[in-house]
Amino acid sequence: MPALNRALARPLRTIVWLGVSLGVLLAVGLALTLANDYQRRQEAAQRQSAALATGSQRLLRLELRNLERAMLGIAEDGALLFERVPAQAPDLLDDAIGGVLQRHAELDSIVVVDQYGRALTSGSGDLYLPLWAVDTNRGSDSRLYLGPPQQRNAQRWVLPLALRMGDDRWLLSRLHTSELQSIIGGMDTGDQGVISITDAQGYVLARSPDTVGLTGQRFGLGKREMLRRDAVVPLGVETSAIDNIERISTLTTLGQYPIAVYAGLGRADVLAPWWPYVQASVVLYLLYWGVFALVFVSVRRATRSQDALTEELRTGHAELLMAHQVGKVCTWYVDEDASQLRWSPLAREIFGIAIESLPVAAFFARVHREDAERMQLAFDNAFAGNGVLDEMFRVVLPGGTVRWVSARGQRVAVADRQRHMIGALTDVSERVQALARVQQAERQFRLLFDRNPAPFWVFDPDTLRFMEVNEAAVKQYGYSRDEFLSMSILDIRPREGWDEIRGAISRATIGDAQDAQVRVHRRKDGTLFEVRAHLSRLDFDGRQACLVLAEDISERLAYERDLAYHATHNPATGLLNTRALAAQLDEEGGGYTIAYVQFRGLQLVADTLGREVGDVVLQAMAKRLGGLGTRYGLLAFQPAEDFIFAIRDDHERQTALDTLVQTVSEPVRGQDWLHQFEPRIGVAVKFEGDNVPAEQLIGMAAQAAHAARDEGSVIAWFDTTVSSRLAERLRLAGRIHSAIDTEFELYYQPICHASDGTPAALEALLRWPQADGSFIPPGEFIQLCEDTGLILALGRWVIRAAAQAQRRLADAGWPLPIAVNVSAVQFFNSDLVAEFARATQEFGLERGALQVELTESSLMRKPAQAKQTMQRLHEQGVCISLDDFGTGYSNMSYLQHLPLDILKIDRSFVSDVETNPRNASICRALLSLGHSMGLTVIAEGVETPGQHQWLAAHGCDQVQGYLLGRPSPLVEVIARLETAEAT
Repeated sequence: MPALNRALARPLRTIVWLGVSLGVLLAVGLALTLANDYQRRQEAAQRQSAALATGSQRLLRLELRNLERAMLGIAEDGALLFERVPAQAPDLLDDAIGGVLQRHAELDSIVVVDQYGRALTSGSGDLYLPLWAVDTNRGSDSRLYLGPPQQRNAQRWVLPLALRMGDDRWLLSRLHTSELQSIIGGMDTGDQGVISITDAQGYVLARSPDTVGLTGQRFGLGKREMLRRDAVVPLGVETSAIDNIERISTLTTLGQYPIAVYAGLGRADVLAPWWPYVQASVVLYLLYWGVFALVFVSVRRATRSQDALTEELRTGHAELLMAHQVGKVCTWYVDEDASQLRWSPLAREIFGIAIESLPVAAFFARVHREDAERMQLAFDNAFAGNGVLDEMFRVVLPGGTVRWVSARGQRVAVADRQRHMIGALTDVSERVQALARVQQAERQFRLLFDRNPAPFWVFDPDTLRFMEVNEAAVKQYGYSRDEFLSMSILDIRPREGWDEIRGAISRATIGDAQDAQVRVHRRKDGTLFEVRAHLSRLDFDGRQACLVLAEDISERLAYERDLAYHATHNPATGLLNTRALAAQLDEEGGGYTIAYVQFRGLQLVADTLGREVGDVVLQAMAKRLGGLGTRYGLLAFQPAEDFIFAIRDDHERQTALDTLVQTVSEPVRGQDWLHQFEPRIGVAVKFEGDNVPAEQLIGMAAQAAHAARDEGSVIAWFDTTVSSRLAERLRLAGRIHSAIDTEFELYYQPICHASDGTPAALEALLRWPQADGSFIPPGEFIQLCEDTGLILALGRWVIRAAAQAQRRLADAGWPLPIAVNVSAVQFFNSDLVAEFARATQEFGLERGALQVELTESSLMRKPAQAKQTMQRLHEQGVCISLDDFGTGYSNMSYLQHLPLDILKIDRSFVSDVETNPRNASICRALLSLGHSMGLTVIAEGVETPGQHQWLAAHGCDQVQGYLLGRPSPLVEVIARLETAEAT
C-alpha cells in the first residue's frame, strides 16, 4: 500500500506543479494584454483628439482666411474711395458692405472707423480698438487683428476683427461666435469630450458641447506661448481648468491668427470599454482555477478507481470481465440424471438468480410460456443424444423483464462413463432488438417509398428492368405498377438518351459520384417533360440495385429560360439588350463597327398619342432595323429611344451605314398619322487585334451620337476630340453649379443715343473669368446650362446681380436702365415676372430700371404664352427688347400683337452699312418698320464712325458697339461715365 500511495502521489504532484505554472503564465499574459490594451486605447484617444483639433483648425483657418480676403477687398476699395471721393466714400462703402454682409451671413456688421474706433460709416464703432489692435493680437503673415469677444445680447456674442485701411482708418467687422460654434459642433467627442476655441487672452470663443454658456468667459489656460505659430501639441491626460474633468487632449494653434483649438476626449469615456475586458480577464482567471480544481479532483478519483479495479482483477474477477467483453456469454452443464442445472457466475447476472445452480424444472419454469414447449422438446432430444441443442428463446426474469437467450449444447461423455450435457448461453436481447429496429426501418422505408409525392423507382443496373415503383411514379408517367415492372428504364426515355443513361449507370456502379442531371423523359401518352434525376446505389432484397428520384422541373426550367431570355433581350422589341450584345461581341472577338442610333421623339409619341401608338411606332422601327441586323450583323435596343447596330464585315461597313441612314430617315406611317424623326448616328470602329471591350466601344459610339446632335449632323464618327469635348462639357457642368454665386461676373456695355452719343442704357453681359485671366466663352456654357437646367438658377442670379448694379448706378447719380438677356428655357420654364418683381423690390428700383432682351426664335416657340408673360412684365414696368431682329422668323402677324418696346437690329446688317447698298436697304426697312410700330430702334455692332454717322443720319434711335464702349465691370463703367461728364 505505501508503494501504491507513492505512485498515486507522483502524477498528482505533476498536475499541481503544471497547473500552478500555467496559472502564473495566464496571469502574466492577461496582465500584459490589459496593459497593452490600456496603452493602445490612450494612444488612439490621443490620435483622435489630434485629428479633431487639426480638422477644426483647418476649418477655422479657412473661415478666417475667407473673411480676411473679403475685408481686404473692402479695405482696398474703401481706401481708394476715401482717396478719390472722400465725401461720398462712406455712402458708397455702405452699399459695398451691404452686399458683403448679404453674402456672409456669419458677419454681424462691418464698419469703417477712425484710429480711435469711432464709426465713419453706418454701424457702431469700438472705442476699445486702440487697446486690442496690437501686434500680440495679430498672427504672422496676416493683417487681421482679433479682439476680445463682445456680448451683443443675452444669447449672442461676436468676435471683433480689425484691418488697417491706412494711417488713420480701420475696417472693423464683427463675426458671430455661432459661426465658430458651427465649425466644432456635431463632432463625435463622446459624453465627456469637448472641443473649444480660445484666443490669446484665454477667452472662450466657442465650445462644444457648451452646456453652461462659457462663451466670452476667460480662463487661465496653458500653452499660451504656442500661439501665433502652427503647432499640434499633444497634452496627454490633463484635468480641464474649466470643468475639472480628466481628458486626453490636444492643442492646435494657428500661425496666421492668435487662436487655439483644444480637443479633448474624456478619459472615462476612453477607458469605459476597457473595464469589461478587465472584468472578463478576472472571470477567466477564476474560471481557470475552478476548472483546475475539478480536473485535480477528477484525476485523483479516477486514479483511485483504477487502482481498486486493478486490485479486483488480481483477486479473481478476470473471468467475469472477459465474459462481458465477448458479449455476455456464459457456460452451463446438466448432470447425468438431468435434475440439476449449473452455470457460471455471469449467468447469475443474466437470469437474476443469486445461486450457482437450480433444478432443471425450475429453469424451464422461467422460460416464456410461448417458448417453453419448443425448448423442452429440443432439450429432451439433445439430452437423449439425438442431436445438438441450438435454440433461441425468451426468459422471464424475477422482476418480469423478458430477455432473449441463445442456447447451444450437446451431450458429452466424461469419466466413469458418465454423460453430461454442456453448452453455452448468450444474451442476444440487443441483437433481437436491433433486428426488430431493422424490420421497423424497412417498414418505414416502404411507407416512405410508397407514399412519397416524388416519383421513385428501383431498377436492376444489369438488366435495366424496374424492380419497384411508387404510386407517384405511376401517376406521373401514366403506366400501372404491373406495366412498370414489365418494362426497363429505356422505355421511359427517348431513344437518343439511351447511351447517356447507360453511361450514367456504369459510373454509378463503379462508385463515381453522380450529380443530379436534367434528362428528358416520356409518359405513356408520348408527351415529353424534363426531370432532374437523382441516382444512387443500394441493396434491394439482397441484390445490387439503383434508386432513382425523378423530380419534374419542366415548369421551373421554362421559367428560368424565360428569365434568361428577358435578361438578354428587350421584351418590347424582342431585340438583344446592350449588355447581351456586348457579351456576344466580346465572345466572338475580331473587328466590327458599332453604329449607335438615337431617336429623339419615340417616347414623346407614346406620351402624346398613347402607349398603343407608341408601341406600334417602336415595333415598326425595330422591324425595319431588324432586317439590317440580320443582313449585316447584330441589333440591340437601349430603352427608351436608342438602337445599337453592330456591323461584323468591314467590307460592308459603308454600305450598311448608307442603308442605315436611308432606313432611319424614312417616316413611320400609320392609318391616320405620320411620324418623322431626326435620328443621330454615332459610329465607332474596332479593328482586328484591338483590345477594346465591346461595352466601351458602344460608349464611344454613344458619345459620337451626342456629338452629332450637338453639331446638327446625321452621322458622326468617334475620335479623341469627341471624347475630350464631351469630357470638357461634363467638367463644365460640374463646375457651373458652384460657380454661379462665386465665379460668374456681369460686364456692362453702354447703349448710347445715336444723335449725340450720350448714354441711354447698359446691357448686362455674362462673363466667366478663369484663374489665368482668360474667360470661358458664353457659347460654351450657355447651351450647357440650358441642357442641364442650370440656366434657371443662373438666370435668377443674373437678374439679381443686374438689379444690384442698377441700384449702385442710381446711387452714383447715373439712373440708367440695365437690359438683361433671358433665354427661352428661362422665359418659358420659370416665373420670370416674380423674379423681376422680387429683384426690383429687394433693391428699391424704379419702374423701367430693368429691361428684358428676347430673341425672335424664343418668342415664336409659344407665341400665346410669350404674349401673356410679356404683358405681365409690362405691368411691372419692365421694358422688352426684341434682339437680333431680322435673323429669325420675322413673323409680322405675331410680332404686331406682342407688347414690345425696343427693336434691336442684328450686327450682321449693320456691318458695312455705309458702303454696302444691300445692308443699307435692309437697315432702312428695319428702321422704318420699327418706327411704324412705335418702337425704339437700337443698332448693334457699331464699330466704325462711318456706321455711326449713317445710322444717326437715317433716324436710328440708339446704337451699341465697340466704338461706343466695350463690356466692362461696373466700377469701370461708372468711372468712364464720371470721366465723360467731367470733360
